[in-house]
This record gives sequence, structure tokens and C-alpha cells, in this order.
Amino acid sequence: MGLDSCTEEQSLRMGGRNPDSPFRKTSRRKTIITCVLLGLSALTLFTVFINRPPIPVFDEGTYIGAIRSILAGGDFPLPEHPPLGKYLFAAGVAIAGDNPVGWRIASAVCGALTIVAVFLWSVVLLGDYSLALTAAGLTLLNNFLFVMARTTMLDVPMFMFSMWGLAGFTAAVELPIGVHARRIFLLFSGLMFGLAGACKWTAVDTFAVVLATSFALLAFGRFRPAILNANLARQAQNLREIGFPALFLGLVLLPIVSYSLTYLPVFRANHLTFSLTELARMHARMWSLSKAFTGNRFIYSPWYSWPFTASPQRLLPDLMGNLVVMWGGLLALGICMRRIWKHFASAETFIVLLYAANLAQWAVTPRSVTYYYYYFSAAMFLGAAIAVALRRAPRPRIFGVRVAFIALSAAAVFFLYWYPRMAHLNAPWDCLFGCWS
Repeated sequence: MGLDSCTEEQSLRMGGRNPDSPFRKTSRRKTIITCVLLGLSALTLFTVFINRPPIPVFDEGTYIGAIRSILAGGDFPLPEHPPLGKYLFAAGVAIAGDNPVGWRIASAVCGALTIVAVFLWSVVLLGDYSLALTAAGLTLLNNFLFVMARTTMLDVPMFMFSMWGLAGFTAAVELPIGVHARRIFLLFSGLMFGLAGACKWTAVDTFAVVLATSFALLAFGRFRPAILNANLARQAQNLREIGFPALFLGLVLLPIVSYSLTYLPVFRANHLTFSLTELARMHARMWSLSKAFTGNRFIYSPWYSWPFTASPQRLLPDLMGNLVVMWGGLLALGICMRRIWKHFASAETFIVLLYAANLAQWAVTPRSVTYYYYYFSAAMFLGAAIAVALRRAPRPRIFGVRVAFIALSAAAVFFLYWYPRMAHLNAPWDCLFGCWS
């Protein structure tokens, strides 16, 4: 992580107070306006034609059944997953009705909030407004998010909360703010990660990177301070400034409490008194059901093939990542790893760890069948990886045109090519730019 608008030595001498921070008063107003515009634009994109197809696709039918059970006051539906995502979907149906719009509107809102979180996180991480816009734009144009934000599945709400958790943590260790504000950001981060886990357990991978980063900064700052550069020393100092009680509360206790409290409606629906013993029993059953998952072997896809996939997943509406973002992101990760090897770079390390953790989890997760859409969380970091790689690019322009603009334009072309099929447009518009056989 790191703001590089001023030199690392200047930043350290000023106690982390970067005078060129993107959160100056004028820039703060600009940032807020950008967040609103990004959120509204993303929500519009995700909700146009969201009622297509008019029937459930892929696993939607299972979740729609769970939604109806929740609204009818039934027992805990789909006990192999935590409850929060299903309650968000149920809220969408309660507001918009038991129809395709109601089934999917919660995912669309979460997808739009994800774009806002990516932008804010990138602003803090990179200290560059233009590159933060690039990261948000590439994430928006990543076909993965478009398809998943229009589908009733748990991955988008889980990732939305995870991104807000990342934004809060990065703000706590990066921004030139007082100790009380740092603690508030850290507590907010812990709350978000707890809610992310309450949507889907796979949120633990991103949270694990945050915990490992915190521990490493504190450990090296205390026992091996000489090996830290000025930027890392500043971050370690900011974490020490927060203090152990607040760190324990924000990174341990609050995630556990916020996660556990989402089960209160489950206990109420099952006419049970909330207890840790019963909560542990529920989780033992969830773990057992998760390991017993078999799935559809006809669309099985091994985790190590996902980064190089070049054809859509069957049954889930033409899901295939935007190749400009997916493969450009892999190249960007390679650039980041080269920088880490030559001279340790904190932002590059952070993005590589986030991608690697979210992909490698499927090498150890006890599931006999995995699908391409499981790549969602890891793929969502590839747009930001491109922005990180461009931060210190020796040639930021090609023939006078910014590389970031070229990347966004190329991603937009691929997105538009794929859009008619992803949006389920009626014939002949569904094959406006060609169809897969």
C-alpha cells in the first residue's frame, strides 16, 4: 500500500501527512461526486433489462426458493451457506415483488456499491485519482461483475462487503488523519469483513490478507524496523498508533460479533434461543453440507484453468471475463511481481496477495466440483492490478495516448461485443456482433 504523491522520506518526516493527498478539501468534494456518479452509472447498467431472462438461471431457482421460505417465515433455508446474502435477496423481493427484478435487484445494488468501493480503495491505495478511475472502469467493464450483478447468487454481496472492508483498512493505515479517525476506519473494516463472511465463507481469503499484512507490519516495525522503507515504516507507525485494544476489537472481535449477529433471524425463525452451542452446531452442519457438495460435473472447471479461459461457462448467461481485463490483469500481476523482486513495493505486494489468496483457496477447498464463476473474487482484482502496474510505468503513453485510456477503450469494445448475449437481448439483437456456436 502506499501514496506516492510525495517522496517517502517527506511522508515519514511529516508523520504520514501527505500534502498532496487525494483527500484535500477540494479533492474530497470531487471524490464524493465521482462516487455518486459511478454508483448511479453502474446501477443503471446493471438494472437495464435485468428482468431478462424471465425465468431463473443456473442456481437462481435454489435461492428463489430460499427467499420465499424466508418471507413466509419458514426454517433456515440453504443451511450450507451463511444467512445474510439470502436476507438481502429477500429484501429485494419484499420491495420489488416476487419477479425477476425482485430476485436480482439486491445483486445489482451490491454490484454498484462494489464499483464505488473499488474506486475509493484505489484512490487511497495509489493516491492517484485518474488511476482510481481506471481501476473502477476496468472493474465495471469486467464481464464477470456484469453477469454476476444481474444474477441471484451470493458472490456479489460477499465481495461488496469485502471491498468496503479493504477500503476501510487501507484508509486506516494510509490517510493523513488523526488516531480516532484511524480507529473508526479500522472498526468499519472489521464490521464489513464480518458481514462479508455472513454472506459467504470465501470472504475469509481477503480478510486473511488484511490480517497477514497487519501482523507483518507490526512485527517488522517492532523487531526489524531497519528493513522497512519509509512508506512501510509510516504504515507500521499508523497501526501502532491505533493501539492493540482497537486492533483486537476491529480485526478480531468485531468481525466475529457482526458475523454472529446475522444469525439472530435464523434463531428466531427456528424458534430457538440464541446460544454459542447452537451456533456451533449450525456451523458444523454447514461445514458437513459444504464438503458433501457434488454439483454438476458436466460443467466442472478446475481452478488452475480459470485465468486462461476463453469460452463462456455453460448455463450461466455467457459468463466469460473480459479478456482485455483478465489477460491484461495477468500481465499486470507479472509486472507487479517483477517490481517486488527488484525493489519491494507495498501496493504491488498487496494486490498480488489479494489475487493469489482468492484463487489459491480453491486448491485446498474441499469441493469435488468447481465452476468457472468461482473465479469471481480473484478476477475482480485484475482491473485494480492494471492500475497498480500503470502507476510507475516508464512509458505511460503510446503515440501520445495514455495507456490507461487504451486499456479502458479496448475493454469497452470487448464488453460491447459481449453485451447482447449477457443482457439476453431478443433476436436478432442477441447476435448483433456475432454468436458463439
